[in-house]
Amino acid sequence: MAAKRRLSKLHSFFWLLVLVAVAVLTGEHTEHIDARLYNYAGKAVGMVPTERTLHLLHAGQTAPREPDTTVETRRIECPAVTAIELDDSTAARCFAALPLGPQDFAVLLHKLGESCGTRHLAISAPLSWQGDTAPIARQMVALGITRFDSKAIGLRGRTTADADFTPAVLRAGSIPPEQIEGDTTDLPAANRAFENDLLYLNEAQQLAWAPDRINDERLTQNPTAATDRSFPLLARWNGEILPTLPLRLAMQIKGLKPTDIKVRMGKDIRLGTITLPLDERGCTRLQQSVSNSLKPESFIDSSSTPARAPIVLLSIPPDGKAEGRRPAQLAATISQLCATEITEYHTQQGAPGLSLMYRTPATDWLSLSILAAIALFAVRVLPYFPGVLCKLTMLAALGGLLWFAHREMQLGYWVHLTSAIATWLTLALALCVLRPTEMKRRR
Repeated sequence: MAAKRRLSKLHSFFWLLVLVAVAVLTGEHTEHIDARLYNYAGKAVGMVPTERTLHLLHAGQTAPREPDTTVETRRIECPAVTAIELDDSTAARCFAALPLGPQDFAVLLHKLGESCGTRHLAISAPLSWQGDTAPIARQMVALGITRFDSKAIGLRGRTTADADFTPAVLRAGSIPPEQIEGDTTDLPAANRAFENDLLYLNEAQQLAWAPDRINDERLTQNPTAATDRSFPLLARWNGEILPTLPLRLAMQIKGLKPTDIKVRMGKDIRLGTITLPLDERGCTRLQQSVSNSLKPESFIDSSSTPARAPIVLLSIPPDGKAEGRRPAQLAATISQLCATEITEYHTQQGAPGLSLMYRTPATDWLSLSILAAIALFAVRVLPYFPGVLCKLTMLAALGGLLWFAHREMQLGYWVHLTSAIATWLTLALALCVLRPTEMKRRR
């Protein structure tokens, strides 16, 4: 007798219906799982950026744009500082007689505030006049300076064998030693002040004084050729570290006290919330500074309309000869020190959404026939395969399914991957049940 294997048609038909039902029902209700699978797979293979979302679409749908993003940008903005130089040749065109007296200087200050709208003033000038000047005239100059919102007066200094006490008006701006790190020996140094007709007036105590020109200190008198190097910000006076004229005015404008200044020699200097690089000589870089020049005759002559100059550096050379570069450097230094950090927020429109368009494998009768043939093969023929060969066939089918989904994804399409995997698992279960039975027959 010989045995013949037979598979029940009823069982095969039942499992065929189960496979169809699983494919249809899971395809309608598991699209959210498909979305997660495609996003995970797309990010794993590098097709979808980590921060983006992949949308699965049907015909007529459009992927939503990515959310708008707010971008923060920060920039340094420096105010424009105007340099005005009153050398002898310029003064001769503006005033009837030379040398200028304190009354002429008081007129100059009045014109600055009235015609140019100047609110902040730094003065680099000898402020000493020939002959005996009346105290009332000097008081007019001091009072004229106090009318500005911020004012800093430069004091010329020198180093002598017979040191003098540091003027009290300078000590008021001294930076505390605990605010300074590093070696300060390379800073410009002085120990005695030059004669100044305003220094000991009672009104002078209301003014902010600072070291300005220092004899035998080239950086304070003749700027280097490098246009990006500032005037020294610090000077030593009898061992005390003082802010020089540009820094003193910047402190006035920004409302900073000496304790708000943090110095690290050779590294940086912090002015409130702004930090600038600082070299061993006390200079910084003029990276964003804005400065310009203005001729005195343009605002002293009442018939002309001068440009507005809210911040002014007024320079009068001690020898009466035009310097040009030094006033420009002082003005640029003040501009850089008065820098403010501007924070702006910009909204950027989200990028177009990433998407895949749905494409069903059953697009026509031919594809439907192929799928039907595969289903019949799976429930009628595959159960007859030996165990190992059956398992290899199922693994090959799963690999082919994943390859097909990946290829479609590269082409911009998606399929019901969850439905396909659920159907494959159902078939694997069916193959555990669908076992051909042996039937005996007589010869």
